[in-house]
Amino acid sequence: MSLDISRMRQEMGRLSRERWGLEKKLAGVLSRKFLLKGSLVQKYKACNKPGCRCTRGELHGPFCYLSVSQGGKTRMIFIKKQHWQKAKELSTNYRQWRKKRATIAQINKQILALIDQMEKERTLEVSSLEKR
Repeated sequence: MSLDISRMRQEMGRLSRERWGLEKKLAGVLSRKFLLKGSLVQKYKACNKPGCRCTRGELHGPFCYLSVSQGGKTRMIFIKKQHWQKAKELSTNYRQWRKKRATIAQINKQILALIDQMEKERTLEVSSLEKR
């Protein structure tokens, strides 16, 4: 069952207001923050030096890495311990940015679907011209 045109317009208005709020957040607060693309990963490693504790299973670490995709391959970039907190903050900023961006894209799809539905509801067949 299709919505009537008035309800479609109301829904488009609601979606547009929701999108505008998200766009405002992106253009406002989040656009002032720097972003770090990638995911932070903590790893433990073995140096494999003879007699070292890591040869008995007591690995060194944790070490922080940034996992990023470059050219279709995943790279692990070492992050110095003194930069962990800043890297975490910037990575969180990136995830927030991308989440809001994805929501805006989803709203755009919903608005386009309503526009398509309105077009379908309002488009007449040639044969209906004779009836008018």
